[in-house]
Amino acid sequence: MDQPEAQTRALLARLDELAGGIRPDMRELPIEAVREGARATWLALAGDDEAQCEVKAFEIPGGGANVPVRLYRPLNRHGHLPLVIYFHGGGWVMGDLDSYEPLVKALCEASGAAFLSVDYRLAPEHRFPAALEDAAAALGWSHRRAAELGCDVGRIGVMGDSAGGNLAAVTALADRHAANRCVQAQFLIYPMLDVASEHATYRSRIDHGSGEYLLANSDIDAVTAWYLDDTPPSDPRVSPLQEQDLTGAPPTVIVSAGLDPLTSEAEQFAARLMQAGVACQHKCFENTIHAFLSFGDLDLARQGRRWLGWKISELLC
Repeated sequence: MDQPEAQTRALLARLDELAGGIRPDMRELPIEAVREGARATWLALAGDDEAQCEVKAFEIPGGGANVPVRLYRPLNRHGHLPLVIYFHGGGWVMGDLDSYEPLVKALCEASGAAFLSVDYRLAPEHRFPAALEDAAAALGWSHRRAAELGCDVGRIGVMGDSAGGNLAAVTALADRHAANRCVQAQFLIYPMLDVASEHATYRSRIDHGSGEYLLANSDIDAVTAWYLDDTPPSDPRVSPLQEQDLTGAPPTVIVSAGLDPLTSEAEQFAARLMQAGVACQHKCFENTIHAFLSFGDLDLARQGRRWLGWKISELLC
């Protein structure tokens, strides 16, 4: 079985140190403790925030109430830019704009595109479909207001990591049926694509789902239980890999990590997109873990950010 590369091994040791050497079952913790722990970890391990961008914070109409967002624009770039709408990870229950700002700024600088980072509503206070409604609202609002944002209405993409990748994928699939299509490309970073199937369905969950490499199968179960109410996990709006027809999805870039429990479903989604005639590129960064792009001191994180910036430029710029 593959092992973590040296920097990832050191990162895992640091994660263990931050957790006090104990890996509690997320299902046994109050949601406030889960969020506080995730935020502290992300901020502690984000690395140097060196990217230079203009940042503007405001609110936009969401599915139920106003949604906080941040608009990032690369410095010294003029005219109408491409726009990438970013949905952060955290299993639909964690994550915020601060925790993801270093990553979003780095991708903004690397790509030359503007980014709109969306602080969608979180479960369990706001269960499915609240987060998805906010994601769809952010896409529609951005399409209508692109010119005011200094962006090109014809060059809009969606991006997300983990559960945010789920929201991006579902939003892009729904956009296929819109009268005026908005999404020109989707960028899915170690996305959560199937919470309906047994863990044993996927080799990567068997091999890497113990929690040794950050994300555990039990974590997937916990956040799914918090996210869903009566909606079955097999609903394609929850598990886009359960969607039978992927025809017409936008050009797609998928990033995965070799030691991530979610890697097998990313591989399967990429294969099915290509079978449906969708242009799709899937790059797996071996010997590293789920969420590696957020840990900015990793050489693999820097490489992955540069590669994604290039792909954004290739598809939207």
